[in-house]
Amino acid sequence: MRTILKIGLAVISDGMILLVRKRGGEHLILPGGKPEGDESDIETLERELVEELGCGVERGSLTFSGCFGDQAAGMNATRVFVRLYTGSLEGTPRPLSEIEELYWHPVRNSDDPALAPSLRNFILPSLAQSQSTAGHEVGERPSQFID
Repeated sequence: MRTILKIGLAVISDGMILLVRKRGGEHLILPGGKPEGDESDIETLERELVEELGCGVERGSLTFSGCFGDQAAGMNATRVFVRLYTGSLEGTPRPLSEIEELYWHPVRNSDDPALAPSLRNFILPSLAQSQSTAGHEVGERPSQFID
């Protein structure tokens, strides 16, 4: 089974989370992407957010929220591990590059079949719980990653 690593950003406002849909894709996913070379998580987020949304990320707002593993959206025999950060954007997001649509989705609604499996099964339930309590659960931990 192929394994990939993504760095994702949860931008939450008024109980809604910013999700994106790639051009030709069926699933809603988090903004972010795969690290290139020896990029740090933050460098990956900065590069991907400029490419995908035309925005920066407010570094001081970033909080690591865990690592969540599940089947990759629309990719058979591929597992994705999402290193999740919560934080704020600098600027107004707009769909660029491979992003076709931006969508504000209720954090407390993880039943939508359009959600990527990691969002539906782990990330949104964890974020919803963390909005209600001080802690949250972390999904499956990765062992190793390949491109």
